[in-house]
Amino acid sequence: MAKVTFASDEDVYHLLDPDCIEQQLSHINVNFIFSCLNSDNWTDDNWIGADGTPYHIIKLPYELVKTMNKEQVRALMLQKALERLQQAA
Repeated sequence: MAKVTFASDEDVYHLLDPDCIEQQLSHINVNFIFSCLNSDNWTDDNWIGADGTPYHIIKLPYELVKTMNKEQVRALMLQKALERLQQAA
């Protein structure tokens, strides 16, 4: 089962939908952290939790997300998740 968490600025928080990605990718065991922050300090990378669980970190483009509606952001999140899975394969 896919597990999705995210970090975002307050003004784009309502656009991110982790449930949609979890449902779309429910057939695989994967963990994602999406970040959508008005900061350049986040990079796309991987992270290992204290319990040894691997996470894929995906940075969403903050300025672009601010101009999108929720459906567009869902599509972007799914696209980025699938791209990351292809890279990891």
